[in-house]
Amino acid sequence: MFNKSIIIKILIALLIMMLIISAAHMNILAASQPWEKYAEYIPEETPIAKRHLRGAWISTTLNLDWPSTEVRNIENDTERIEKTKEELVAILDRAVEMNMNAVFLQVSPEGDALYPSNIANWSRYLTGTFGKDPGFDPLAFAIDEAHKRNLEFHAWFNPYRVSMYTNPAIKESLDIEKSVYKDQPEWIRTAKNRFIVDPGIPEARDWVVDRVMEVVNNYDIDGIHFDDYFYYEGYEGELKDDETFNKYSNGEFSNKDDWRRNNTYILVKELSEIIRFTKPWVKFGISPSGVWGNKKDGHPDGSNTEASFTHYNSSFADTKKWIEEELIDYISPQIYWTFANTKAPYGEVASWWSEVVKDKNVHLYIGQALYKVNDNTDEYFRGSKALEEFGRQLKFNIVNPEIQGSIMFRFRNFNDISKEDVVNRIKDDLWSTKALIPVMPWKKGIAPNNPTEGKMEEIPEGLKVLWVNQEDDTAYYAIYRFNKGEKLDISSDERGRNLIATVRKNKNGLQQFIDKDVKDATTVAYAITALDRLHNESKEVIISLNQSNYFLDVDNSYSWAIEAIDGAYEGGIVLGDGKGLFHPGHNTKRGDFILMMVRALDLKADFQENFIDVPKNSYYHDAIGIAKELGIVKGTGVDFNPNGNITREDMMVIMDRTLEAIEIKLEDAEEEVLEKYKDANLISEYATGAIGRLTKAGLVQGSGGRVNPQNHATRAEIVVILDRLLKRIEMNE
Repeated sequence: MFNKSIIIKILIALLIMMLIISAAHMNILAASQPWEKYAEYIPEETPIAKRHLRGAWISTTLNLDWPSTEVRNIENDTERIEKTKEELVAILDRAVEMNMNAVFLQVSPEGDALYPSNIANWSRYLTGTFGKDPGFDPLAFAIDEAHKRNLEFHAWFNPYRVSMYTNPAIKESLDIEKSVYKDQPEWIRTAKNRFIVDPGIPEARDWVVDRVMEVVNNYDIDGIHFDDYFYYEGYEGELKDDETFNKYSNGEFSNKDDWRRNNTYILVKELSEIIRFTKPWVKFGISPSGVWGNKKDGHPDGSNTEASFTHYNSSFADTKKWIEEELIDYISPQIYWTFANTKAPYGEVASWWSEVVKDKNVHLYIGQALYKVNDNTDEYFRGSKALEEFGRQLKFNIVNPEIQGSIMFRFRNFNDISKEDVVNRIKDDLWSTKALIPVMPWKKGIAPNNPTEGKMEEIPEGLKVLWVNQEDDTAYYAIYRFNKGEKLDISSDERGRNLIATVRKNKNGLQQFIDKDVKDATTVAYAITALDRLHNESKEVIISLNQSNYFLDVDNSYSWAIEAIDGAYEGGIVLGDGKGLFHPGHNTKRGDFILMMVRALDLKADFQENFIDVPKNSYYHDAIGIAKELGIVKGTGVDFNPNGNITREDMMVIMDRTLEAIEIKLEDAEEEVLEKYKDANLISEYATGAIGRLTKAGLVQGSGGRVNPQNHATRAEIVVILDRLLKRIEMNE
């Protein structure tokens, strides 16, 4: 018989060994996960990025995204136009809901136009008929609606494609005036059952440039965008261009592939130069296929990939050269693979591009394969693994310092029920905060002056935030919200979580934003900045309850004067400029000061004469006459200089005389009262007694150990001193 205790010990030992082996096996598996080597870029918590481009492509080819086939086919023109617009508005509203800040709309998918053009015909995707006027300008409408929502708008062109098919019906539809197929038949080639224009023909390249520049010149776009279609329309169906090569290579190229790459280079270089010359603020970007070249295929500078399609060899686009020469402002490689892909892993490809753009004046935005979610054989694009994969990819993009944004392909996928979980993860976590578009310093934008006035008020819908900014260079505003006690700082990436909205500038000067998420104004403060169209940001103005109830420009920076200014307004002592502004930092005119004094103390006197430089029809005529009669002001005898700025010492002399006129006697000050001021030697002899009495009484206070007698008195300073004076009079009563 076996000893039971021995058997139990053996079983326990075996169990422990199995657990150890299992744990070791699990550790090996965990360590071997393809994304582990990029762990520094994939934190557990979703990082916050104050600046990151977030966009999506809106495809019009085959009515993939907009307009829908159903709407395109509506026979009633009025209804079709209305529904077409409604669909685009819904797309742009969805973009805002997803916290995007840019859209890339396909405006010329097949050598056609979604805008009235002198070069190309109307797109068939607007009405179902090539060349048919849709009855409105879709591009103008799209730009206007995008900018209303403060979305950057990029006009997306397919440079050489003429049609998606080559069947008889397509041929017949293309055989109309202003069609490149009809007008320039010698340019037309066939590749993978599609008609395209031969990129090797110089006049054909000019045709592409002219189409692009027609849009640049006529529309308020933010960018021009090309995708990956240059020479090839797919992975097969080679363009037959031997005749073109023989005619135009001029003996400079023995290799047709190099000649083709040079043709795409010429197009990109020419467009780069003419766009930058015409409208320097318009960005020029290209979205090639994901892999430039495989190192294993003889490209020492290529990526460690085994991609079957590389755009250096297959579409003859040397994007690496374009980046090195900074011909483009951004590159958006379509990295439509997962970290686990064995041929072109996401981490390897994205890291390669990061190195290429490093220290170059070119931004890197990654093209993301939202369309593959639950519609691809890669297990990491399916189910819960897709949630994890998109989390890894977008975190990687945020943390990697060379990656400035992400663009999703394509828009309709945001409304696809099969992709709902991933879309919600993006909206609620990965893109849960607003973000500003990164600045391109080489585009030479300049931050506008910051807004200088602001206030907020409670309304039934929430909190209304108002501010004034009339800078010509301002395109929009960023609104940051801070909870009570939170540090009012907008400089760090972490403060991206405080960015709650961007608001396009309106034309009337008075800007506003309604925060529907807050009802109690005592719990929050706002920081408002102004940005130009290239996203250069001004300093902030702080708006909180610690500001005037009546004047937008009396804010937290004048906290020491708010109560006095509001009291003066309520007492009819000051009125502002009639536009909601008080101009607290402006110097005070001598006439305005006397008017404030007379109103504040309700001074009265009959007078027969006034200073000769005080016009009878001036708003301060009576006040100065009263003050002269009471001996408060003396001027030079005949002149008072009412429009001159009053100095602090003259202000104090007049106040001292005013108190004497209403029989309030202040105590004379000892010499040491003024000696404590560093600039006491600057006080004029005639003002010494008055300044001493007022400072001893606490009606006037210095700043930084100085009394600043020769400085001009600001409107805020005057009102604060008047407020102290009125309180002193009340005490005497």
